[in-house]
Amino acid sequence: MKFRQQVNIVLVVLLILVSRLIYSQGFICAVGGGSENYNDWSNAPYSWIVQKASNKKIIILSYDDATNWLPDYFKSLGADSAYNKKINTRVIADMHETYNELLTADGVFIKGGDQNQYITLWKGTKTEQAIQEIFQRGGVIAGTSAGAMVLGEFNYTAKNGSATSKDGLSNPLGSLIDIDTAFLKLVPNTLFDTHFIERGRFGRLIAMVFKSAVNFGVDILGVGIDDRTAICIDSTGIGTVMGSGAVAFFQKDESTTFSTNAAGYVIDNLKCDQLTANWSYDFVNRKISYIPPTAKEVDTLREWNYPVTDFYLTGTNAVNMNLNSNLPAFLNSTNSNNLLVISHPGYQSSLTLITGYLSGQNYSHEILLLNESLLNDPLSVQKVNNATSIILCGDSLAVLSSLRDTLNLLGLSFYEKTKNSTPIFFLGNTGKTASSFYIDNLDSDLYASYRGRMTNNPGLDVFGDLIFQPRIFENSDYYENRTSALLWGLMLNRKRLGFYLDSADRLILNSSNKTISGNGSIPFIVVDARNCNKVDSSVYRASSSIAPRQVVAMNNLRYSISRNKEVVYSIEQGKLISISSVESGDLNEKEFRLYQNFPNPFNPVTTIKFTIPTSLQTKSGGLFQESGREEVVTLKVFDILGREVTTLLNEAKPPGTYEVQWNAAGYPSGVYFYRLTINNSVDIKKLLLLK
Repeated sequence: MKFRQQVNIVLVVLLILVSRLIYSQGFICAVGGGSENYNDWSNAPYSWIVQKASNKKIIILSYDDATNWLPDYFKSLGADSAYNKKINTRVIADMHETYNELLTADGVFIKGGDQNQYITLWKGTKTEQAIQEIFQRGGVIAGTSAGAMVLGEFNYTAKNGSATSKDGLSNPLGSLIDIDTAFLKLVPNTLFDTHFIERGRFGRLIAMVFKSAVNFGVDILGVGIDDRTAICIDSTGIGTVMGSGAVAFFQKDESTTFSTNAAGYVIDNLKCDQLTANWSYDFVNRKISYIPPTAKEVDTLREWNYPVTDFYLTGTNAVNMNLNSNLPAFLNSTNSNNLLVISHPGYQSSLTLITGYLSGQNYSHEILLLNESLLNDPLSVQKVNNATSIILCGDSLAVLSSLRDTLNLLGLSFYEKTKNSTPIFFLGNTGKTASSFYIDNLDSDLYASYRGRMTNNPGLDVFGDLIFQPRIFENSDYYENRTSALLWGLMLNRKRLGFYLDSADRLILNSSNKTISGNGSIPFIVVDARNCNKVDSSVYRASSSIAPRQVVAMNNLRYSISRNKEVVYSIEQGKLISISSVESGDLNEKEFRLYQNFPNPFNPVTTIKFTIPTSLQTKSGGLFQESGREEVVTLKVFDILGREVTTLLNEAKPPGTYEVQWNAAGYPSGVYFYRLTINNSVDIKKLLLLK
């Protein structure tokens, strides 16, 4: 046993050494886009590029014409030589003269534009060969925007059109999420996306991570880089964040589950570490390697603040869209004998649509228009006391949040009603007030997040551990505000759960079993921060700012996304579970699980363990249906290029835990992947054969 442990230790050390060798070549600087400027955010990463170019010569590549601004900027930072080179045809890209010219530089910088142009024009040419050789001999390869997006082993091509997060989440396996795996390949198993928070691209990057696992059998590292931000990776694979914003690292690990079937796909507990300037990330071991002293501790054992009553959240302010399905669904699921519509003066035209609908459907209802004079009004208090269900609507969240104040009679009455489980329908933005705090000033100031103008405001505390952000993909002008508001709110207020919602979609929070269910065209998105124990934020101040850029660093975030109506999110368990398990009262069902092989690395035999649960996704539709019968199990091994190597198992098995051995005596050393398929549930893990 002792000898075996010693062997395993040696193999682990060898694995680390082999992994480090992958990076013991050159340097990478991936920039998220945005205008560079003297004495601004770009000085740090662009100076780093010059420093890592031994001969201080930088060639700036593009397929288009360019001004002299960038060469002059590099020279101001210490470059001896910097100039633009246009390579806009495959003939030029494959010329031996081009190859020789590029090899005279120790630094190459690829400009922005269209990454598909770079892939189409340069892949398989001497230009690609030269870039790879410069990197291999210890040079620095950098790029911004599209130029950064081609630096990984996996590249999003955009050849079928530029996908938005809405596109990716609607159909993550669709043609818009097109991924190339045969260009440059400088950073192994990694895909870069840029303009990340500015263009709300978290949804499309998650879709790329999902598609890479399902279609290629590879658990890639998805790296989302904010504009005016860079990740600079040294020769050992340690990347340091520089600039104004954040870099987000998404990966599938042992706690993550991917599945897809006719009922919809599920991404459960996808890990995300989001870092700001001076934080460092280990690309080899996929973990944070340095946390600066500016980071603050978070108490993960702090008391939970669960929902005090059932309530609905909706993704749009548009009244007509909510009247189509969301409000009727609420009214049909609650005691609607005596509805109370709470709003405020100034919302009359929209309010008329709501009350007209209620009257037309013969719902008994009263209206309460909040203002300061009514806070201790006995008649208003009586309206609240009589309500069996409440509809909250309006565009002034500050006025609606006055119900939080229990020092006045109206606030006290509202507090008692929620504590006594009176259900609430929050229309659109009003749902943000359901938490004890909410983030505002997002929808009128385009640069609120970038210039530190978002505000933190007290809410109604219906669900104290919540930050909610509706209308997430409604208007691209506000993507940055709405994307960053949720994360900034989680960080600032030390909340555990964030929900993104879009359009006419809805979320239903059940206070008794502490679950969240969704309905709509775009999957609901949960950001779980319960295991985040370190937080930080940007200190960068742009011009016209009143505070630093409102982007954050948070470790151990988990993203869960469901487009399957048979699945709900368990607040207590922090994961997606089946509706049937909730209805039966069993919230601790046995999970479908593929374990990491042991030993790993191995030579030549390793053991693969997996569990078939008693509740499982079946071909008849839905996830996790009760099933005691045998299920068809397939266990296959693939090489690093995705080619099938062997089938270890393909037979029916009853629920239980199993172990299968793979004897790889006849196979070469290297990285392999094993994929377990049980009906439509799929999980994939990596193993390493070292001889």
